[in-house]
Amino acid sequence: MKKILLIGIPLLMLLFAGCSTSKITDSYTTQQGISTSTSKKILVLGLFSDKNRNAKRAMEEQLAVDLQKFGYNAVAATDEFGPTAFRGMTEKEALQKLNDEGIEQVVTITLVDKNQEKRHVSGNYGYRPGFWGYYSYYSPWAHRPYYRPGYTTTSTKYMFETNLYDVTSNQLLYSAQSQTVDASTMGSLANDYARDIVKDMRKKNVLG
Repeated sequence: MKKILLIGIPLLMLLFAGCSTSKITDSYTTQQGISTSTSKKILVLGLFSDKNRNAKRAMEEQLAVDLQKFGYNAVAATDEFGPTAFRGMTEKEALQKLNDEGIEQVVTITLVDKNQEKRHVSGNYGYRPGFWGYYSYYSPWAHRPYYRPGYTTTSTKYMFETNLYDVTSNQLLYSAQSQTVDASTMGSLANDYARDIVKDMRKKNVLG
């Protein structure tokens, strides 16, 4: 089974203003004739640090719910096995545990990066349109160092990797990289992520 490095990047508190934007940045499928049918039991497993257990549960449960909407028998790993899941097990023990529960495929969710970007937004108080309007408003500030009218905003970007594995054949069927910017709550982060992943899986015929 392919080993995945657990990256313990804290999600911290998702208390940022504005609307989130989410998108798939890259994805591919390597199905090789293995189908993902609604009869198969799918485990959604978040690979997060202990500090991010709430995020782990939210991401797992939302993706499982979105898969269930299309008739798939998807379950969250935290609900099925608890928050530590396969910790301390060997590959053989983990596969046996999956087989005992009738799980045939596993979707992993990994937070691979989180970063913040600052952006200056120019103030427009008293601003008039056109070249001269812009020039006459901003030119007085050009000769005053260390001051720019306006304000600074901070955008937070979360980047995830999602993989779908077939347990029996031990093959990777699908992989996607996605990002969400400025999620206002943990719920909106999970919703946007799950929506995009399921949509992309269906587009690439990973899901029937």
